[in-house]
Amino acid sequence: MSEYGHFSPDGREYIINRPDTPRPWVNYLSNEKYCAICSHTGGGYAFYETSGYNRITNEAPSTVLMQDRPGRYIYVRDTDTGKYWGLTWQPTTEEYSHWESRHGPGYTTVSCTQNGIRGEVAYFVPRRDDAEIWMISLRNTGETPRSLTAFSFVEWSLANYAYNLTEAAFSQLFNEVSYENNIIYATTRFWNVAPGGGTNPNLRWDKLAFMTSNIQPEAYDTLTEAFLGMYRSLHNPIAVEQGYCTNSLGHGQDIVGALQHSFNLAPGEEAQFLVMVGIAFRHDEAVNLRDRYATWEDAEHALREVKHYWNDYLSKNTCHTPDESFSISFNTWNKYQSWITSRWARMDSYYIGGGSIIGFRDSWQDMLGILPNDLDWAHQRILYLMEHQFPDGSTLHNWDPLTNIGVKTGHSDDPLWLALGIIEYIKESGDTAFLDEAAPYYDGGTETVRQHLIHALDYSLSRMSPRNIPLIEAADWNDGLDQVGRQGRGESTMIAEHLVWMLREASELLGLTGREDLSAKYTAAREEIIAAVNDHLWDGAWYARGTRDDGQLYGTSKDQEAKMYLNPQSWAVMGGLAIKERAQTCMNSVEEHLDTEYGPALFLPAYTEPNPKIGIITRFSPGTKENGTIFNHTVAWAIMAECILGRGSRAYQLWKNSSFMQRGEQP
Repeated sequence: MSEYGHFSPDGREYIINRPDTPRPWVNYLSNEKYCAICSHTGGGYAFYETSGYNRITNEAPSTVLMQDRPGRYIYVRDTDTGKYWGLTWQPTTEEYSHWESRHGPGYTTVSCTQNGIRGEVAYFVPRRDDAEIWMISLRNTGETPRSLTAFSFVEWSLANYAYNLTEAAFSQLFNEVSYENNIIYATTRFWNVAPGGGTNPNLRWDKLAFMTSNIQPEAYDTLTEAFLGMYRSLHNPIAVEQGYCTNSLGHGQDIVGALQHSFNLAPGEEAQFLVMVGIAFRHDEAVNLRDRYATWEDAEHALREVKHYWNDYLSKNTCHTPDESFSISFNTWNKYQSWITSRWARMDSYYIGGGSIIGFRDSWQDMLGILPNDLDWAHQRILYLMEHQFPDGSTLHNWDPLTNIGVKTGHSDDPLWLALGIIEYIKESGDTAFLDEAAPYYDGGTETVRQHLIHALDYSLSRMSPRNIPLIEAADWNDGLDQVGRQGRGESTMIAEHLVWMLREASELLGLTGREDLSAKYTAAREEIIAAVNDHLWDGAWYARGTRDDGQLYGTSKDQEAKMYLNPQSWAVMGGLAIKERAQTCMNSVEEHLDTEYGPALFLPAYTEPNPKIGIITRFSPGTKENGTIFNHTVAWAIMAECILGRGSRAYQLWKNSSFMQRGEQP
C-alpha cells in the first residue's frame, strides 16, 4: 500500500487517502461524446467531441499540473461563523479531519469532513446525456444545528481552446451569458474554426454550455470579477467570503458559472442536491436534461447505468494469476485505459494540451488495445482511419476531427500501422469478408479494404534505399529522429522490421483469400529485406538504429551517446527479422545495456549535445521526452519479444518493473 492510497479488494476502485499527491490523479468520465477530465480533488475540465473547438470548461496549462486548478468545485460556508472550505479540499486546501477520493470506471467520488460537516460528491457522465452530474451531499455530524451555504463553481472556456489561451482578453469579448429557468447558459459569438477548410467563415458557436441544479438556486454569478473579486483567486473568492452571489451577467467579459444554495441542518441531518454542467444545441434541451434529473434517485439510476456499462465491458477476457497486481491491471485498468485512448486519441490530458489533433499512427495503436473487448468499435474505427489514406498508399500523419483538415508529413511508419490494424482485426474477428468492404480515400475515390492494405504495403516497398532497406524519410515511430533522413537517404531498421512483419502476415492472409500472386511477391520481398538488414545493420551484439543521410550508422557500439536503441531489438524479434541466434543475442544486450529499475530505456546513454544530423531528440534535456527515457509503449514491445522467445520470467519482470502498479506504490 502506498502512503497515498490503495486498490479496493476487487481492484475496481483506486482509493486515495490524502489529497496532496505528488501529481494529480485523473479520471476520464465519458459517454464517447462528452468528456470530463476529473482529478481526485475535482480538478479538471470538459469538452464535447473535440477538445480543440468544443470546449466547455477551462483548462489552464500553467496551473493544471502543479496546482490541479481550475476544476469543478463546491465551496461550503458556515453562515454563522463565516468560515468556508472546499468540499473536495480544493481550491481552499483547508485542514480536514477526514478525506478520501475514489476513482472507478466512469466515476470519481470525494468525501471530506471539515468543521463538523461531512461533504461528499460523486462526479459522472451519464451514458445517454451530454453532461456531467455532481451528486452532492452535506451531513451535519455535530450536536448543534448548522446553517450552511454551498457555492457550486466552474470556469467557462467556450469552444476555442488555443484561441482562448493565446487571445484571452480579446476572446472574452464574444462571450454571452443568460439565466433562464434556473439555468445558466453560456456561449460565444465567435467560433474560430473553418469546417471543411478555407478561411474562417465568421461563425457563431452552434452550442450552449449550461449549469443548473435539481433545486432552485438562491442566487448565481456568471461574471468572474463579481464572484472572485479583484486581486483574489479561487482560494478566496469574494462571493464566498461575503456569503452571497450577486446575479451578475458577464456579457463580453471573463465568465464563470456559480450557483448558490442554502441549507439548515439539524444534528445528523443530511442535504442532497444535484448540479449539472453540460452542452446543448438549444435552450430547451438543457431544460429537458435538468428535468430528467429532478431527483436524487434519477441520478442514482443514471450512475447505475454507467457502472453496469463498465461491469459488462470489463467482464470480457479476464484472468486470475498468483500476482494480484497483474490481475488488477489486466482485468480493469489496462482495459479502461485502452477504451479511453481509443475514443479520445490522446486528444487532451494534464500532460498534453487540448488541441484535439488525432494522430494516424497513435489511433491505429489505440485501436489494437481494444480489439479483444470491443470488435464493433474497432471495426468502426478502422474504417474511419482508412478514410485518411491516399490512393497511392500514403497517409495523413494527423488531422483535426472536426474540420478533417490534416497534414501529410512523410513519416515512414504510418502506412504500416494501417496494415497491422487490418490484419490484427481479421485475426481477432476471423472476418475475412472485411477485406471486401468498401472504404473511401482522403482525396476521393473508394476501394476495398484489401486494396487499402495492398496500397499501404506497396507504398512502403517503393520507399527503399539502393541496399533494399526502407528509408526513414521524415521520421519513423520515433518522431524525434526527424533529421536522419530529410535528404532521402537515411535508412530505418525499425521500419524494415515492421515491414517484414507485415509482409509475413499479409502473405499468409492474401494467400488464404485467393491472391497467391501477391502472397509470393510479398514473401520474396520480405526475404530480401531480411538479408539486407542482417548484412548491413547488425552491429555484433545488437541491431543499429539505422543510417543517416550521410551513410553513417547510428545506435552502435562506436557511438559515445545513444549506443543502443531498444526498438530495433524488440521489433527484430516481433517481425521475425533476427536470424538464428541473433534474436536472443540482441535481447540479451537489452538486458545488459538498457535495463533500469523501471524497465528498459528507449536508448542509452542519453544525448547530451544537440546533433543536427539526428534530430530534435538530441535537443531534449537528457532524461526527458524520448531522450534516454522509459516509454511504457516500448517496454510492452520488449515484453512481447521476450514472450516470443519463450522467456516468460524475463517478460514478467519487465512488466513488473514498468507497471503503474509498482510506480503507484512509490510515486
